[in-house]
Amino acid sequence: MTASVFLLALLFFFSVWIGLWGKIPDKKELGSIENFISSEVYASGGELLGKYFIYDRSHAHIDQISENVINSLIATEDARFYSHSGIDYRSLGRVMFKTLLMGETQAGGGSTLSQQLAKNLYPRSNNTGLFSLPVSKFREFIIAHRLERIYTKEDILLLYLNTVPFGENVFGISAASLRFFNKNPRDLYMEEAALLVGTLQATSFFNPRQFPERAVNRRNTVISQLHRYQYISTEEADSLKNIPLQLNYNPMTHNQGPAPYFRERIRQDVLAILKDYNTIHGTDYNLYTDGLRIYTTLDYNLQLLAEQSITSQLSRQQKLMDAYYRRMPAQRSAPLVKSIMHNSQRYKNLQKQKLTHEEIEENFNALVSLDFFSWDGPRVLDISPMDSIYKAQQILHSGLISLDAENGHVKAWVGGNNFIYFQHDHVLARRQVGSTFKPFVYATALQAGIDPCEFVSNERIIYEEYNDWSPANASGEYEGYYSMKGALAQSVNTVTAHYIHQTGAQAVIDNARRAGITAPLPRVPSIALGTAEINLMEMAAGYAGFMGKGRNLQPVWLLKIEDSNGNTIFQQEESPTAQRVWDESTSLLTREMLAEAINSGTAQSLRTRFGLQGNMAGKTGTTQNNADTWFIGFTPGLITGVWTGLENPAFAALYGSPLGSGASAVPLWGEYMREVAGNSHTRKYSQGYFSTLPDSLALMMDCAMFLEELPSENLWERIFGSPDDDRERRRDRRDRERPSRLRRFLENLF
Repeated sequence: MTASVFLLALLFFFSVWIGLWGKIPDKKELGSIENFISSEVYASGGELLGKYFIYDRSHAHIDQISENVINSLIATEDARFYSHSGIDYRSLGRVMFKTLLMGETQAGGGSTLSQQLAKNLYPRSNNTGLFSLPVSKFREFIIAHRLERIYTKEDILLLYLNTVPFGENVFGISAASLRFFNKNPRDLYMEEAALLVGTLQATSFFNPRQFPERAVNRRNTVISQLHRYQYISTEEADSLKNIPLQLNYNPMTHNQGPAPYFRERIRQDVLAILKDYNTIHGTDYNLYTDGLRIYTTLDYNLQLLAEQSITSQLSRQQKLMDAYYRRMPAQRSAPLVKSIMHNSQRYKNLQKQKLTHEEIEENFNALVSLDFFSWDGPRVLDISPMDSIYKAQQILHSGLISLDAENGHVKAWVGGNNFIYFQHDHVLARRQVGSTFKPFVYATALQAGIDPCEFVSNERIIYEEYNDWSPANASGEYEGYYSMKGALAQSVNTVTAHYIHQTGAQAVIDNARRAGITAPLPRVPSIALGTAEINLMEMAAGYAGFMGKGRNLQPVWLLKIEDSNGNTIFQQEESPTAQRVWDESTSLLTREMLAEAINSGTAQSLRTRFGLQGNMAGKTGTTQNNADTWFIGFTPGLITGVWTGLENPAFAALYGSPLGSGASAVPLWGEYMREVAGNSHTRKYSQGYFSTLPDSLALMMDCAMFLEELPSENLWERIFGSPDDDRERRRDRRDRERPSRLRRFLENLF
């Protein structure tokens, strides 16, 4: 009887070995094992920003894995790993004896690491019915034995640790170490290694984030095994068991981790590049499975500071928004909210279920538990879907981008508040830009030869040739006279309208195009006040022309793509030679006016409130009803653009916003740059000096920003010339004699 059973078992084993129950990988296939490997994206300093994966799997070399991990694994999973050849017959016999003869259901596992690796590489299937388990076991015996003949023990350990699942869709010790402790596997302490190895018995049941008490108990079991096999002493074991669980959880998923909006842009770019590359070269590179290494321009430290500053500022500002909207009548927005409801996915899904309009409205007005964004973390609210639409309109959104002023490299990119809730990227979204567009008007006026010290009346004018266009000032004041510097620093609409009336809208548009603005620009005078919709990246890059050299800047964010073997798939070409937008004098003069906007104009809180020192220049911008607030500013080395606003301008039109002109964007820019200046890793971006303004240009700007009244006509003409004088002769004479004229002018004034 026993001989018959043995013979049948032998025949069954042979049938599995020859592939009657399914193909078994041969030595050639096992010798070139490939697994899905996460592609990784890196910041400019080599820091890991995130991954693209189907399964979160990263490969580590044996010298990148702490001995604590290896010792914990062997002590717990396969104590005789170095003495068997793939199958531990002693353990297998123990399990069979206890299970078959003694009837124990918890006899312990007899699988070696080589067998477990075989199961990881070639998962079991249930397509052989009642024979599935024995077929799977025999397959694993055969594969394990073949692996041992092909690979060294060290190689098998490495293959195992790089393929084993740790739960949460994480595969491999490298990914698990980053997920739960935010460190590389070579840096794991003994108790951390023991915890990760312990979870392998049941990854969901022992998940340390969800079930910390279970995980610690299992960790201590692994520590006991380390002591049992003499890897540590009794004293060490007792000490390690008393260490409390200390996770440093780092999800690093597609939607979480640093720079998620930036990584999404990189993902789209890489997919397009791979598509073209594969077509041309006949390859089949896959972003999610082939372990590509993607190198970017992003500065890791700047990115973290940008994200922290947005959280800090907008969480405070949102409280003001919430208090303001609590006082507003909700019924005012009822038609708008109903329109949003009709266009929502929830409404469309209910329509597909053949519900009537009345039933759908009843559904939208019923209380449900909804996951809702807040700056303090996700909140579950008992709220009707209709009320949630109204509440969602009140959320203040944000976007920030920083560009290296020299080469256009993107150094920080924050597209929104939280990628999980809001995928719309406000770095790339077009919004009305408000007064941040005015520098293009003033630079165009300078380039046309208009005198920056020619005082222009602040009077509100009706331009009949522009269909009675009559721009108003936000301040409501229309007295006095402004020079260019004063008008731009104080963002005076009436004077800006005067300049575009002189230059024409087309000249301004042409210059904006040369600066890199590709968005539609309507040829109407109101463009001077920022009615065009342009994205934050283009606006930030466009300001490069105002930094002194007058040249444009092409943003760059993706530098290089390598495959898992280090072969280059894509290499960013050197930035094309910058094109001239403005002559150098125009650029320098505009920069001085923008610097004055910070020193004494609409952004002076950057000096007074945030204490920012050094050379800076920039411009605020606010659109109607404060739906959008902007600030584009630069230091000698860094251009940073900030946008904040309501997602839906129609909601702002109904209620407005408690945050005044630039009052949301300027503080965000200020806090960010203050943090940049205070951080040793990023301080360089806030330092440096603007080039000195030549004396001839300094004289051109040497005038008051504002005059309540102009001097008497005779005095004005005696000093600056008659209005009938030729403009060029008058400018030449002014340049030669300006110092003495100004002195006499001031003497007469005072």
